This record gives sequence, structure tokens and C-alpha cells, in this order.
Amino acid sequence: MKRRISWLFVGLAAMSIAGCKPSTTSEETSEKIAWQFDVGDDHVDEEAPGAGQYSPTYTVNLKIVGGNETVLYNGTVSLKSDTMWGSEFLKAAVTDKALAQEGIDLGFVTTIGDYVNNAEENIYWMYTVNGRSPDWAVNGYQMRDGDYMLWTYDVVDWNVTPEEPEQILGEWAFTVGEDRVNEETPGAGQYSPTYTVNLKVVGGDDTVLFNGEVTLKSDTMFGSEFLKAAVTDKALAQEGIDLGFVTTIGDYVNNAEESLYWMYKVNGQSPDWAVNAMQMRDGDYMLWSYEVLVW
Repeated sequence: MKRRISWLFVGLAAMSIAGCKPSTTSEETSEKIAWQFDVGDDHVDEEAPGAGQYSPTYTVNLKIVGGNETVLYNGTVSLKSDTMWGSEFLKAAVTDKALAQEGIDLGFVTTIGDYVNNAEENIYWMYTVNGRSPDWAVNGYQMRDGDYMLWTYDVVDWNVTPEEPEQILGEWAFTVGEDRVNEETPGAGQYSPTYTVNLKVVGGDDTVLFNGEVTLKSDTMFGSEFLKAAVTDKALAQEGIDLGFVTTIGDYVNNAEESLYWMYKVNGQSPDWAVNAMQMRDGDYMLWSYEVLVW
């Protein structure tokens, strides 16, 4: 997987794509939905190996339920990390409780505490994030600040289609236009998932360069893949998308003298990752804008 661009390495570049995160409004969180379980009192603060001065810190709500609805952990995990993989949060919680563990680092959890996967009875450890079963192993799924991760040890019915969870939408959910792109990334195979992301690209003077949906079949689902598909479809000039620091889209080029840069948000948040390391989720809203960067 691509590495995210280091803050120290890119300096100004990283700051133009990774701004401060606005707080979640009470309107967005006032009504509890099904996957927002009651968060308990457990808490862990952890720093992942390799985390540095500029690494972000996220807090995830985490609940682990073993057999007979035995709660092994229920609370929050605050993690300072350069990757924010789900396995890092899970391992921090399990380690804090001194529970037996197998497979967390490998991405396929076989043991937590006294509960071990049992193929004969079809009982396995499974997880959801915000009510959705991820398409990635837990060591390849990028968590976001405030996510709800639920682990359960239960009988798995492989024939049941998972229900689509309710999605919280805020003012950042812009009106989606009519542009449509369908793309398959190099390396995507038979079992690669397909996601649709709402994407809007706005140049200078509010000039809309793309507004619509990008449907992508991919093994990685990085934001750069969605952006590149849209920009290429519109035959726009492009620079820096694959590298994670976008300098040119169409006629709009970053201008340090006037502090004009391409910046992006996902669901109203300015990500902590370069766009080639930001893992998108099905139904996300990605907004790109060419604007003055205010320090």
C-alpha cells in the first residue's frame, strides 16, 4: 500500500491537504442510530510504533462481545498513529485487558480471550464499523476519528446479505450532479469491491469541473483513484494526483505567491492523509476546491 506523505517531508504541501478538522455539529449526532452502541467506561491511550510528532490521534468507540454476549471490552481507544488500521485499535484494547489474542496483526482474528474460531460450528470473530462489514481485513481497514467498531463472536451465516446501515449526512452532503464515471483500477480482480463516491471538483471563481458520482472497482479505494478517474474522464490537465499532493487540475495550478492551493475534504472533514493514502468508503462525499489557504 502507498505510504502517506510525511508532514516533515512536504511541509507546506501537507498542510494544504490536511487542515484542522471541524467539530461535529450537534445536529449530526443528536439522534442515535442503530450502530451507535452505548459506549462503556473502558479507555486506552496508545501510541503505535513509528508514530511521531506530527502523527494524528484518533479516538474510536470499540466494543468486543464474546460468546453468550460476554462483554470483553466496551469503551474508547485513543491512538496516535501514522496508519490508523483497525488492528491497531483492537490490539490496544485486547492488550489492555490482558486477553489472549491470535491473528490481529495478520488481519484474521482467530482468538480473543477464551473465544476461539470454531469452523465445525461456524463460529467466528467478525467485525463491523458504523454498522457495515468492511471489505478489508482489519489490518488493512483505515479507521476514522469517532468510528464505532463492534466485534462479535457468533455463528456466521454466509448466505445472508448484510443490511445497509443508515448513513449520517450533514451540511457537507452537497447536491450531487449528473456526471458519471465507471472505472476499474489496474490489479482489480473478480473479488475486488466496487464503491461509488460522490465527487465535486471546484476551480477558481466557483467553476465546477466535475460534479457527480465515480464508481470504482479497486483493491485499495484510495481517494486519488477516484479523483484521477473523474479528471481523466473530463480530459483535464492533472499533476500530482498519484503522488498525493495535487498541484494542477485543469487550468488551475497551485500558486504559492497568492497562497492558492488545491485542497480536499471528505464528508466535511479535512483528512490527515495525502489523497493517495486516504481510504474511501462507499457513499463518501469528496469535495475538491481551489482556494486561498488561510493559515
